[in-house]
Amino acid sequence: MTASPPTFLVTRAGVTDLVAYTMTKSLFDHLDQLVQTDPAAKDIELKRAATGLPVPLHPGAERYYREVGIIK
Repeated sequence: MTASPPTFLVTRAGVTDLVAYTMTKSLFDHLDQLVQTDPAAKDIELKRAATGLPVPLHPGAERYYREVGIIK
């Protein structure tokens, strides 16, 4: 059994919605490249990205998750 802590992309409050949207979209659009750099990234799954969060979603990230259909 391997322990795998959750991974979160966190930003400061002043980040614009467009920047947060672009960061979130880029993360998932290039997840395969991230896994090549850090194998632990293989545990990142879009379908679980907006569940069990310890902080509220940034509106930009929320926009992306709505677009891809993982939140309503």
